[in-house]
Amino acid sequence: MRSRIALLTMVVLLVGVASMAGETAWFDMTSCDMCKSMSSTEGLMDHMTWNQYDLSNGVISVTTVEPAYLDKYRAAHAEMGKAMESMEKGEKTSLCGSCTYLGMCMQKGASHDYVETETGDIFIVTASNPELVAELQTWAKRNREEMAKM
Repeated sequence: MRSRIALLTMVVLLVGVASMAGETAWFDMTSCDMCKSMSSTEGLMDHMTWNQYDLSNGVISVTTVEPAYLDKYRAAHAEMGKAMESMEKGEKTSLCGSCTYLGMCMQKGASHDYVETETGDIFIVTASNPELVAELQTWAKRNREEMAKM
């Protein structure tokens, strides 16, 4: 269960909402059913970091949360799990561009691993297909670019 929740957790740890006219926002902390649990937890977004790094076969995401907010982070993470369950049941969900793109990569065969740490978590997404590796790294690059604008 935690690894499924972690699948999209890394895409929600941003401050603010990026808007793009005529298309889905890359990050949407208020409308995305996966993202909004993080942004609705008061103070959480200001007390955590999310960093992504390219690997030779994919991407690693590292989330670090200040100790006083770790329980709030874990609770928000659990709420994301409920949203994931709704999606798996085929219920209508609203996703931002980043969540949609990562989901597309997963459907194409990317695999993931999740490690809960003392200060947050680590999420690794990999693929054996070079084209899919490039797509994962494109996703991470876009995440970094959008975060830099905020």
